[in-house]
Amino acid sequence: MYEKNPERKLFFTVKVIVSGHGGHSSVPYLSHNPILPALRLIQIISEKIVYEFDSFQNVAFYPTEFDSGTQQNIIPNDAFLKFIGECVSSNNKEEILKILETCAKSIEIMHHVKIEFEEII
Repeated sequence: MYEKNPERKLFFTVKVIVSGHGGHSSVPYLSHNPILPALRLIQIISEKIVYEFDSFQNVAFYPTEFDSGTQQNIIPNDAFLKFIGECVSSNNKEEILKILETCAKSIEIMHHVKIEFEEII
């Protein structure tokens, strides 16, 4: 559950695009579904944030949007995520972005997808 914390003065948003290879759901073995790696990215980052920062560092980084289209029986080419981060210092922000980069690289290798992210100001 999310609670607003007045000590967190640094807010940032990160847009993530997971690009795979779409196709028809009747032949999923011909595609690289971006949805599963995007969900895995959310899971891994959430776990890493909990273990990398203690509660006194006052850090939050959570997903707020997920979009992969609405077509039925179609595996999409891309999945879009948006994360919001809140922290006290710019050092914490840099650590969070480094965690995102490291997790993205490992998921790219495991799932044969491409993950790009950019900070939105």
